[in-house]
Amino acid sequence: MAPASLAWARYWEPYWLDVSRPTLRVADIEGLSPAWKGYKIAYLSDLHLGKTAPPHRTLWTAVEQIVQERPNLVTLGGDYFTKGKWNPVMADLMRPMVEAGLPVVGVMGNHDYFGRRNDYLRIQAAFEKNGVRILTNQVYPLDYAGERAWLAGIDDMQKGEPDVEAIQAQLPPGQRPLVLLSHNPEMIEKLPAHFAELTLSGHTHGGQINFALPPFHRSLNWLKFAWTNHRSQYPLGWYEYNRNRLYVGRGLGMSGYNLRFNARPELVMLTFV
Repeated sequence: MAPASLAWARYWEPYWLDVSRPTLRVADIEGLSPAWKGYKIAYLSDLHLGKTAPPHRTLWTAVEQIVQERPNLVTLGGDYFTKGKWNPVMADLMRPMVEAGLPVVGVMGNHDYFGRRNDYLRIQAAFEKNGVRILTNQVYPLDYAGERAWLAGIDDMQKGEPDVEAIQAQLPPGQRPLVLLSHNPEMIEKLPAHFAELTLSGHTHGGQINFALPPFHRSLNWLKFAWTNHRSQYPLGWYEYNRNRLYVGRGLGMSGYNLRFNARPELVMLTFV
C-alpha cells in the first residue's frame, strides 16, 4: 500500500462515517400491514471497543446521529469488544440512546466470547443493566401503529450455540420474524426457507481493507476468495438466499489492523416504505 493510501486508511477513512439508508418495501412482505410504512431501524455492528482504548469518535458520531433521527428501534449486531471483556465506555455509548427512550436490542458476536469462561455472561448482564436487551435465540415484540411483529436474535454461529428451533417455538403459530439479528451473515445458509423477512448481519467489516474500488469492492472483495475462516460470500450490502433477505453492514470499528480502505464505517438506517 502506497504511503498516501496508508495514511488515508489509518487517519481518514475510519472516521468517515457512512450513514446508509436502505429500504424494504412493505408491499413485498406477505401479510405485513401497510401501517408499517415509515418504520425505521438503526443497525450498528462490530464496534470492537478495546480493553483500555478510548472510544473511537466514529462510534460517538453514530450514536449522536441515532439520537438525532430517533428511529423506532436500535439494533446491535455483536462484536462489541475485541477481547471479549466488558469496557465501561460501552455504557457511556448506550446511555444517550436509552435515555432518549429508544429501544436498543442486540445479539452477541464471536469476539464477545473471546474472554474468560464467564466473561460473555458478564457482558450480557452489563448490557441489561444499562437498558440494552441482548437476545440469545430469543424473540422480541415490535409494536407499531397498532400492529405487532417479531424481532429474533440468534446466537453467534462460530462461538455461540445458534438454535433456530428455539426461536420458532417462541413465535405465535404461523408467524415468522420480521427481522432476524445474526452476527455472522453465513447463518443465512443455515436457516429454513423464508425463515425471516429480513436478516441483519455484520462480522465482515465489508472486508475492511479492499484494493478493489467501489463498486467492485463488493464483487471482487477479498473475503470471497480467502482461504481462512474470514472467507465470506456476503461481504456487504444486500443478498438473498433461500427466500431469506440479508443486509450485511460494514460495521464501525476495526480488528486486526487499525485500517479501513474502501470500506467506510457504516451506520445503517433502514426504513420500511
